[in-house]
Amino acid sequence: MLTSPIEPSLDPSLRVLSLPLTALYEAPVPIGALAGLPAGMLDIASANLLIAATPCDPPLFGMKMEDACTRFGRDVMLVRTGLFPETMNPVTVDVALVGPDAPFTMIDLVFMRRRDDSLWLVPQRAGAFVEIRGDGLALQTTPPFVTWDERCDGVCRAAAEIVRIVTYRRGR
Repeated sequence: MLTSPIEPSLDPSLRVLSLPLTALYEAPVPIGALAGLPAGMLDIASANLLIAATPCDPPLFGMKMEDACTRFGRDVMLVRTGLFPETMNPVTVDVALVGPDAPFTMIDLVFMRRRDDSLWLVPQRAGAFVEIRGDGLALQTTPPFVTWDERCDGVCRAAAEIVRIVTYRRGR
């Protein structure tokens, strides 16, 4: 099981990154802290994506995420895990997508795993949707679900995956 692009990690925030990383075609390149974003930032060149995880709550890193998106011309995904991902703390995701004039920022998204195994980021209430594909993030206006129950099933499926990823090294 991939727990880190470099080596197995005990840090639950970094371990949660294996969920979106499995949807991407290319192995990430670790670049450390970049432009004021969390240490452990990863670069996936083929997806035009910078991705990091943090246990910190918003608004920390919010403006830095937009700055990095503008400065490097890359989409930025920040996974917020808390200290106990999906067991005590809900995992949320903030994204800054490269736009024509400025980054398009979406915050407080949650992972959703569809039955066809595709991985999505969906808003808590209303808004656009982000598909995590092998070639990067794709903004969609059509939801990846038909009913609210289908959405809830997909969100629960992703949450269960996160719990398995985080507890794997603890021998559970």
